Amino acid sequence: MSAFSEKDFDAKSYSSSRPSYPDEFYRVIDEYHVGARNRLIDVGCGPGVATFQLADKLKPFNQIFGTDISNTMVERARGRKGENFEKYEGVNFEVSPGDDFSFLKGPDNKCDMVTAVQCVHWLDFDSFQKSVAAVLREGGTFVIWGYADPIFPEYPKLDALLDDFSYGPDHLGPYWESGRQILRNLLRDLHLNTELFTDFQEACFNIDYIRSNQTDPLLIKRTITLAQFQDYLKTWSAFHSWKKSHSQERDITEGFVDRVQQLYPHLTKRSKFQVVWKSFYKLCRKL
Repeated sequence: MSAFSEKDFDAKSYSSSRPSYPDEFYRVIDEYHVGARNRLIDVGCGPGVATFQLADKLKPFNQIFGTDISNTMVERARGRKGENFEKYEGVNFEVSPGDDFSFLKGPDNKCDMVTAVQCVHWLDFDSFQKSVAAVLREGGTFVIWGYADPIFPEYPKLDALLDDFSYGPDHLGPYWESGRQILRNLLRDLHLNTELFTDFQEACFNIDYIRSNQTDPLLIKRTITLAQFQDYLKTWSAFHSWKKSHSQERDITEGFVDRVQQLYPHLTKRSKFQVVWKSFYKLCRKL
């Protein structure tokens, strides 16, 4: 997580290049949630991608907090709120670790929903669950979701190429922080605590599923140019770490583009193609 917290991390490019989440998945959350909608906390909010979508897509909550340990990310989120203050007056952002809800002051420190989007792999999952259970009201909703390792439905040869670029020892493999393997496995090894939560709904959507069935509610896809995909690669924490130790070398993402064009010579940086990310979600309620 440290790369995202560094002052020179490009939070603006992160928010513009990262994928957003489909409307259908927010409908799933809406249908799952029961009871009051006073307060929602979005943990690990980054620049507010999901936080603002939660405000836009869900039936209204009176108050929404986005929290992140990175001041760089939170400042970017606050700036986006300032650009649309009237629309997002009820949305606030706090610099806070994922398992710390002490920013809630006063006796009314419970909430009705906690979301954790694309961040749980950075956290101590047992400690995080206990903290969430302590802040959620009985019956409140806990939602985890995210994505990893995109594929290219129209250009299957690129799947192996991207895997080598992402995790090969001569490319970005050595520059990932420890939580990446958890995310690669779509959080299958992280289990919700049955003593704290109930009414579980969980799903993972891997390459085989995506290629055979593109109807899941968390189908994260974009049609983008090769240049835009290159910009996305530059938002990875591993790229940020690689760049710091290879500042005088040719951008490693340029090498990836070269290899794409070797496999598919007709593709230029302006060529558009579909990208689909493997994804997962977990929903439960506080006992």
